[in-house]
Amino acid sequence: MKSLSEQGILYIVKNTESSTFKNKVFDRLLPFVQKPGRYTGNEVNMIRKSPNAVDVRIALLFPDVYEVGMSYMGYPILYHILNKLDYVYAERAFAPWNDMESLMREQDTPLFSLETFTPLKEFDVLGVTFQYELHYTTILNCLDLSGIPVYAKDRENDPIVVGGGLSSFNPEPMAEFMDAFVIGDGEEAVVRLAATIRQFKQQGNGRQAILSALSEMSGVYVPAFFKKEKSGPFVTVSPVQPNTPKTVKARILDRLDFDYYPDAPLVPVIQTTHDRISIEIARGCSRGCRFCNAGMLYRPVRERRTEELLQQAKQNIAATGYDELSLVSLSTSDYRQLHELLDLLNTEFEQNKVSISFPSLRPESFTPQVAKYARGVRKSGITLAPEAGTQRLRNVINKATLESELLRAVDLAFSEGWNLVKLYFMIGQPTETDKDLDGLVDLVLKVLAVARQYKGKRINVSVSPFVPKPHTPFQWSDQDSMQETRRKIELICSRLRQSKIKLSWREPETAFIEGVLARGDRRLAEVLVQVWKQGGNLEGWSENFSFARYQQAFEACGINPHIYLRDYDLDQPLPWDHISKGITKAFLKGEYRKAVAEQQTPDCRFSSCKQCGLMQHPECRQTAAQNISTPVSLNQTDSVRTVPVYDEKVYYRLHYRRGSEMRFVSHLDMLRLFERALRRAQIPVVFTEGYNPHPKVAFGPPLSVGMTSEAEYLDMQVYTAPDLDLLAGLQEQLPAGCEIIASKQVQTKPRALSAIINKAQYRARITKQYTKERLSNGIEDLLNKESMIVQRNRKKKTLQVDIRPFINRLELTDDGFSLTADIHQGKTVRMNEVLSLLFPEHDTLVQSAHVHREALWIESDGHLLTPLDVIPSLQLHEQNM
Repeated sequence: MKSLSEQGILYIVKNTESSTFKNKVFDRLLPFVQKPGRYTGNEVNMIRKSPNAVDVRIALLFPDVYEVGMSYMGYPILYHILNKLDYVYAERAFAPWNDMESLMREQDTPLFSLETFTPLKEFDVLGVTFQYELHYTTILNCLDLSGIPVYAKDRENDPIVVGGGLSSFNPEPMAEFMDAFVIGDGEEAVVRLAATIRQFKQQGNGRQAILSALSEMSGVYVPAFFKKEKSGPFVTVSPVQPNTPKTVKARILDRLDFDYYPDAPLVPVIQTTHDRISIEIARGCSRGCRFCNAGMLYRPVRERRTEELLQQAKQNIAATGYDELSLVSLSTSDYRQLHELLDLLNTEFEQNKVSISFPSLRPESFTPQVAKYARGVRKSGITLAPEAGTQRLRNVINKATLESELLRAVDLAFSEGWNLVKLYFMIGQPTETDKDLDGLVDLVLKVLAVARQYKGKRINVSVSPFVPKPHTPFQWSDQDSMQETRRKIELICSRLRQSKIKLSWREPETAFIEGVLARGDRRLAEVLVQVWKQGGNLEGWSENFSFARYQQAFEACGINPHIYLRDYDLDQPLPWDHISKGITKAFLKGEYRKAVAEQQTPDCRFSSCKQCGLMQHPECRQTAAQNISTPVSLNQTDSVRTVPVYDEKVYYRLHYRRGSEMRFVSHLDMLRLFERALRRAQIPVVFTEGYNPHPKVAFGPPLSVGMTSEAEYLDMQVYTAPDLDLLAGLQEQLPAGCEIIASKQVQTKPRALSAIINKAQYRARITKQYTKERLSNGIEDLLNKESMIVQRNRKKKTLQVDIRPFINRLELTDDGFSLTADIHQGKTVRMNEVLSLLFPEHDTLVQSAHVHREALWIESDGHLLTPLDVIPSLQLHEQNM
């Protein structure tokens, strides 16, 4: 699509408020992007404060699209903790997709927060999540899009840019772009950081004074206070000042306090990657898989108490309306009171049809009891991660799973009703040979043999190349070349061609760059800038990743990337040596040697302490003493009121409007939005029967994304209840821009809205790019045509449709036109089709037109009736609008 300037169009909308930043976003940007709901905010439970009433404003930036960032566990925790402080307002921002970014740059629109639509440059602090190495160029792009200098040294009156997250344990590739890093658990650190910023703002201190104060905080790394030094093949760093500690020690929480977790999490108005409640039941893993940096860096294991988890689950479900609860941990099935917790959750939520799900499970821990509680989400499949195909290699990587345990778990899953089992493997691990790859294939074929004992079962196999990560026993190991990785993938593919097996893998080039960035030093800063300037952005998405860009950047910067991926001597200084988790190098070296010797190390929670270096922490001491808390009974915590159920069922038909806040929400997202609002309002909706029950709610004709409406309808069946105030209860749970106008209650099932509505009325407000006379002539020309052929794209074909029979009336108005459209058996004209025929040469005008649905009618015997008029009424509720 050509840009607005290329088409010579002056964009002027008839809206007196279009000069405001938010209106600019809604009017000039969102009509032109594929998923505008990413950028509208307006979530249920969004925290609203007055920016003028706080001392410190913090923007939390996740360097990926909204759907991914809103699914990240750490995001709502920091959002909740910071906003509990009365002097802080924490807001959210996400990386825009390519189409949105292009428009933002074209129209000089900086990256903004979703709470107040404030440009990020105006905040005091920009907190950036470091979750994945391929986010690095996206972070640079977001800084630039915000108008913040990319290099930290160039900033003056700009936000303090702070990074944190798993990838920050080797901060050096991004060190020149960050003012500071929070290393380790951030719950306490962000409160201290906010207090420091507040103090120095009130005192009028400058940027350097703030950074100096931050550097004195435990777990905070300020790269500007460290200088580069050459040490063998790497560039390492050392303190600039003699009194600065050489090592930054990670912050470690002794306990996961209940207050860290939000009682009312945000509920997005669009579907996200993990569209459910996620509750962290434990942090850390002591299994000791030698390839896993998360397992090392999130130590020690800290388990939360079952009564706290139950209370959080009840609060979260009541406040969000979700019907799925995910129990999250690096090793959920290792939670020592899992069965007790499942019993409590099932007792609490079974009546309300809330299902329980898990991330990937250890085959040895997948028991019939766990399977029973996860039945409600079988449709998504169950994930098992054997990681390697032979016992020899599982010994090397310290993976305890036995082949017999995996096959037993698969059989249990299929027998309990799952149709899909997902298997995760890693290739290229230290000491791997082709015999191990043959073992991988043989293991998958054995799983397939189990699947064939059942009908309709499938297997997904995911293969990822091994990447040696910092702070793991394999941090000294080499990484397979791209050619060798490709050969191994092809070998596996050649033997797994069965129809019931779906094989996927990460590309060798992607793994190569991830490895370079994971073990890189400060020299890579120049490479990242070069890649970003050549278009590198959102590179975690395969369609945006370009290996050629990195090749060109390495060559331009005179850097050989292969030096970062070879094996190293155990005494070789490493770029991340100044960052300490607390796990000693002696322990990591010992694990490396045991890997070469094919020796396993038992989990310290189920054996003895392995002296990793963290014994000084209370949780480790409790683990060593086997200090396991006793389970609690359900009556020890206050219970959320369950949904009352009565014998009598009645139907309601609701009439509601969708305002500008909701114009970019799709029809499917509106379905989910209402289902969750009904749950939050505790309205006793009747559910369908069957395996996956759903509320009996049916909507009228869908509204196209980008439109507002005065005429939206839905039918629902509910149980009667003495205190049921449907309108008041439901309206309170709906987001801004969604307002109930009226409702009717009937005893018998009304005819479906889709079957009875046969006429719709729309009004389109057009920009000033066309004169009224020209628009009038265009309407007259259209009405004189006997046919109007438009193309409609289906998944695999394009249809030719004549929309002329559906156009009942088309008339000029003061600021555009009105359309009355006929609906025949659900088929009708679409407003964008009429706009495209009226303005064939101006795509931007078609997309920017403001379309409002004014009415939906039932035409019968020459009379026009609304959907509320055609059903017998027992009672009519109307809002005072």
